[in-house]
Amino acid sequence: MKRTYIKKFILIQGLLAAHLLSAQIKHDSISNLISADEEFQIKFYDALKQKGIENFNKAIKKLNDCKELFPNRAVIYYELGNIYFKIKKYSDSERNLRKAISLDNKNFWYRDKLYNLYLEQNNFDKAIEELLPILNYNRDYEENLSYLYTNTGRYKEALSHIQFMDDHYGYNLNRDQLRIKIYKQTSDQGSHIEFLKQRLDSNSEDSNNFINLIYALSEYGLEKEAYNTALSFLDLYPKSHIPHVALYKFYLNQKDYDGAINSMKIVTESNVLPPIMKLKVLKDFIDFVKKNPSYSDVLLSIEPSTKLINSDLNSERWGDYFLEKKQLEKANHYYKKAFEESSQDVNIIKKLANIYLKTKQYNKALEFSFKHLELFPTQIELYLIYGKSQFYLQNWADAIEVMEQGSDYIFEDNNISLEYYELMFDLYNKNNNSEKAKEISDMIQLLKS
Repeated sequence: MKRTYIKKFILIQGLLAAHLLSAQIKHDSISNLISADEEFQIKFYDALKQKGIENFNKAIKKLNDCKELFPNRAVIYYELGNIYFKIKKYSDSERNLRKAISLDNKNFWYRDKLYNLYLEQNNFDKAIEELLPILNYNRDYEENLSYLYTNTGRYKEALSHIQFMDDHYGYNLNRDQLRIKIYKQTSDQGSHIEFLKQRLDSNSEDSNNFINLIYALSEYGLEKEAYNTALSFLDLYPKSHIPHVALYKFYLNQKDYDGAINSMKIVTESNVLPPIMKLKVLKDFIDFVKKNPSYSDVLLSIEPSTKLINSDLNSERWGDYFLEKKQLEKANHYYKKAFEESSQDVNIIKKLANIYLKTKQYNKALEFSFKHLELFPTQIELYLIYGKSQFYLQNWADAIEVMEQGSDYIFEDNNISLEYYELMFDLYNKNNNSEKAKEISDMIQLLKS
């Protein structure tokens, strides 16, 4: 009986051991079904998916799992560097990107990402280091190198590289502008002028070469040479409007006002010159007329070209121009346009309110001025425009109420304050308040004395 029990026990133990062994074999077989490479691919693509939906912490965790499987795969470190860059952990990004490059130093994208990381941090010296090995991959990189040298103050290298680019690819406006910027930053007047003269000698048919040289000479105070260059330009191209852009200013400086007016009219009435050139000359002449009012008739006689009028340049200036010419509807149009462009500019607000008043749009003038008094409660001109509008609408009591508030903001004695008190005097008289009218009259006499 005892033996039978022992036999049964041994049999059960054997079956249990066989079952456990079979289970272990099955488990090992399942594990071996997924290779390390397959496991890496699953985790790596899951990391990319998490990065795509901006779940960056999970993406980093998956990539770290990949790193445990294959610690020498460069692409893992590149993706980690990429994610850390996105979340602005720049030191972690740099460390991982450098590791990726150390494992695969011929990969363009790894160096490109590190280059952009340094640009993001304005670390231009390190950006140059990473750019040099990939310089020939992209023409833009070659162009960028000149700017990086300039930003780090390595001006000789910048100029040398600009010359290299000019020799290989021909002249380029952006490069020319950078070259000039360097000459100015280093106060290298001689090289600047010599460069512009070479440009002119190499292509005198390009009017920009004349203009650039004339402006540079003027900027350095070499007025006579600049003037002679402009005259040479005119001799070569007597029908051209371009030299008059420069000659106008020279004539003004020499007090040759007839010559200046002639050149100014050629420029402003031209349909060939770009609006920005014409507007600059017109602006200069408006300023000149303010200092020399005897020439205001000349200003009124100018008829700017259609192209200039239709340009989007400086609507406020156009409003000023047409107001000066007493073309109030056009002034109204441009002041409204200026207000649409800069609705918080108090000077434009005052000009638009005033033009409403001048064009007898009294309701608009009072509504507009009153609305903006809430934003600019110390602007005495807005109170004055409001008061005049109400005066013309014969709402004298309403005008007095607001203008009395505004009188607290008269801080100086000038023409505006005199005009303000004269209007209040008229309003008090209209409202039969002789006592207040007398007070204001005394203040007016004091201001005039």
